[in-house]
Amino acid sequence: MKNKKSTIIFLICYLAYTSIYVARLNLSMASPELISSQLLDTAQVGMLGSIFSVIYAFGRLFNGGLSDKLPPWAMISSGLVIAGISNILIGFFPPFIGILLLWGANAYAQSMLWSSILCIVSSMFDVQTAKKKTSYMVTSVAAGNILGIILNSYIITKFGVNYAFIIPGGITLLFATLILLTTRDIECIKVKQGKHITMAQLFQNKEIRLAVFPATLHGMMKDNISLWMAVYFVDKFGIDLNQSAYFILFIPVVGFIGRMLYPFCYRLCREQEHKVSMFSFVICAAAAIPLCIGTVTPVIAMVCLGLIYAAVSLINTSFLSIFPIRFLSTGNVASVSGIMDFATYFGAGVSSFVYGFLIEKFGYSPMYLSWAAVSLIAIGLLRVMVAREK
Repeated sequence: MKNKKSTIIFLICYLAYTSIYVARLNLSMASPELISSQLLDTAQVGMLGSIFSVIYAFGRLFNGGLSDKLPPWAMISSGLVIAGISNILIGFFPPFIGILLLWGANAYAQSMLWSSILCIVSSMFDVQTAKKKTSYMVTSVAAGNILGIILNSYIITKFGVNYAFIIPGGITLLFATLILLTTRDIECIKVKQGKHITMAQLFQNKEIRLAVFPATLHGMMKDNISLWMAVYFVDKFGIDLNQSAYFILFIPVVGFIGRMLYPFCYRLCREQEHKVSMFSFVICAAAAIPLCIGTVTPVIAMVCLGLIYAAVSLINTSFLSIFPIRFLSTGNVASVSGIMDFATYFGAGVSSFVYGFLIEKFGYSPMYLSWAAVSLIAIGLLRVMVAREK
């Protein structure tokens, strides 16, 4: 009975986290329509992507530590409620400043979930099982991207662009209710007094300080793929939203496969998550180079972006899910996950703001060139980290 209950809770958490990506990718899918109808321009889309990433980054840092102390159900259900209400209100298209504030609220709300979900998984299973379950839980990111593309494309086509915010908002409210009903009795893991590491001490930890840099660099690619992929295919190749959906759907599908392959890659690298990340950055660098060429075809672009997204998905799993479990014995899983996510989304936030202006002035090549460059830097950093662990 306990195993059955754990499985149900795991599934609900999986679907809840999937739902927030539907309520995040809606901006990417709606942006071509929003730009063409002059509700937003390219720079404003970049600004929304930037504000989301920056607020999410600081939210993850703050909520990571908070999630080690507060009941997981309170953090997750509150985040889902705020995200749901924010999306619904955006669907009424207030002035840009209103959309900006609501999208920022959505970002903060979504930052409340992941650390508490890790706490639930860590509380229900032993360390090795928790690592395995977590590697599957992170596939909810790619699943959310896939569902976000399919569902939001359908909603925009059938009901109008405003419903791409209203309906995902309603879905997150539904899962807020399910979380309240099923996880009220799950608490954070209790550790002996004196074993818990403070946030200040975590920042002084050499492992964490080294991991922050490649985590930041992979963030420059992770959410920018989701933010710009719809606009890229419409803008670069002159295809409409329905056609572009077929191209961009390939990207999260490959990302989903990448996340599903993580346990295999992890074993292949002798259970060294930093080695998995290092080889994944090699794939990112190699796949980014063809995208810098102006004559790239839609199919080649689709394959290259898919490979980058799959590789980034592996890196993301290493830094945000597997690496934090090293700190299970001190009760700092949520805090470390928050630090890694802060680094990831700080990189995404700063870069998406810059990319918005670069794309408007020079096209997409500078963005892809920067991805190749940061991947090479990250490979060098990870080689040092892997060597330290021998």
